[in-house]
Amino acid sequence: MTQTTESIELGPDSILGRLAADPRIGFTGFSAGVLQLMHPAVSAGVLDHSAFFSDPFDRIYRSIPRIVNSIVAPDSRERAAKVREYHRDIKGTDAHGNRYHALDPDVYWWTHMTFVWAFLSAADRFHPHPPTGAERERYYAESLEWWSRYGLSMRPAQPDLASFEADFDRVCREDLEWTKAARLSMKVQKIEVAGMSPQMNRLLSIPGAPLVRLVLTGGLPELVRERFDIEWSRLDRLSYDALALSVRTGGRFVSDDAATAYGRRLMNKLERTTTLVKE
Repeated sequence: MTQTTESIELGPDSILGRLAADPRIGFTGFSAGVLQLMHPAVSAGVLDHSAFFSDPFDRIYRSIPRIVNSIVAPDSRERAAKVREYHRDIKGTDAHGNRYHALDPDVYWWTHMTFVWAFLSAADRFHPHPPTGAERERYYAESLEWWSRYGLSMRPAQPDLASFEADFDRVCREDLEWTKAARLSMKVQKIEVAGMSPQMNRLLSIPGAPLVRLVLTGGLPELVRERFDIEWSRLDRLSYDALALSVRTGGRFVSDDAATAYGRRLMNKLERTTTLVKE
């Protein structure tokens, strides 16, 4: 189906912009990454064209700021085009012998879907005041405008949030696979905080790596955990729920403006200190 969108302004004050810049996206970001890697074409692209598994946090710190700034920065349209062009040469053959290209609209749309899902899920689970009603529909309309800026076909896009959520579940149920890249990404042994020394990161990894594994697994859709038999105990569920409650409670003492302003500063700092291959 051909999809068109009205002209919608994004930027830092849009609902999408505020959710994307909110630091709480970190609680679902790892889960979104694993969902991307469960797509056979994305898995192959990462294995063939990326050093993700030798230095995963470096790739995260390089990629996420540029993706967020393709929504909130004053030159967001130009930034979205740069993100698209970075993927132009990512192509090859997947584990099934099928040809893939990162800019295949269906493949690229799936990665886009995971970000749209992750931003909203982070708000629903960890924000004291998640968007409701018309705000959610506005959020999805803004996500379609964001997609249109990549200059790819609108054919894969769903017309409204309910259709999007139904199709997201369908892909999780029918199209995703327990790929090599997904299996490797679940084995978090250490964390790396940008700006921290190697010694400090080793210390932080003692409590940090188990916490990342908890939020990564807990953030996945339940049907994905069940479909691929990903271990998730009752204690894990209670721990995850307690963490979400504590973050929501603490969030009541921090204004949304302060949280998103901090998030934008962090994204800009990371973008200044990291470099993509083609920049």
